Amino acid sequence: MDTLLECHGRMAGLLGSDAEPVEVLRRAEEHRWYWRPERVRVILLAESHVRTTPEELARTIALPPSAPADLPRGFVRLVYCLGYGEDDLLDRPLGSQSNPGTWQFWRIFYSCANLVSDNTDFAPLLKSSTPRLTERVANKVALLRQFRDLGVWLLDTSPAALYSPGGWKPPQTTRKACLQVGWDYHVRQVIENAAPSHIVCIGRGVERALGDRLFKVGARVTLVPQPNAHLTSAEHHETFLEYNRVVRRANALA
Repeated sequence: MDTLLECHGRMAGLLGSDAEPVEVLRRAEEHRWYWRPERVRVILLAESHVRTTPEELARTIALPPSAPADLPRGFVRLVYCLGYGEDDLLDRPLGSQSNPGTWQFWRIFYSCANLVSDNTDFAPLLKSSTPRLTERVANKVALLRQFRDLGVWLLDTSPAALYSPGGWKPPQTTRKACLQVGWDYHVRQVIENAAPSHIVCIGRGVERALGDRLFKVGARVTLVPQPNAHLTSAEHHETFLEYNRVVRRANALA
């Protein structure tokens, strides 16, 4: 059974005209599955990718020398896609919508693989600190490889986008229903097949939507705040340390 197709149909019924075509979901899955670890130890469970239009889906990525030759080249607003946040990698501009990427998740990826001292540790991944495109993208590719080698995999509870670059998001009740449908009809099966030892649930919105569902998989669950949560610098730093502790613990048990 094509669980992604069924899941999309059910979420389209909830999102109505705001639903993306199923081709966007498949594109996101293509990037996500490319970076799936051979042995999944930790799953980072987020909410969703960012809404991608059919016009944006037509953009392709010019792969830099540092990227694997078989890397997916289609654009989608997902952190695993190198073109998201990197306009100069795209064959043509996105148009009126900006392409900021989700730099917050690059910081999460880095903290999973490295012990963070302060925010300057993230400099190799940021345009403001590493303006040279080839160097910055090479750093991102190296981090993705390290992330995968550690057995860490990012999944979204809702395979359909629940946010857009312009600030759109559906009502809270709809978002909750989409998270539950995404879990029940697709993501739970993916996680059970991966059999991770640990799940890091990113944000209370995911935790509240899933409730007991999250704990029935059998993996150890850790809850961390959303990366854009209003926290002190010390609290954000502690969250980075928690990501690193989870990954180190999971690899020690492997």
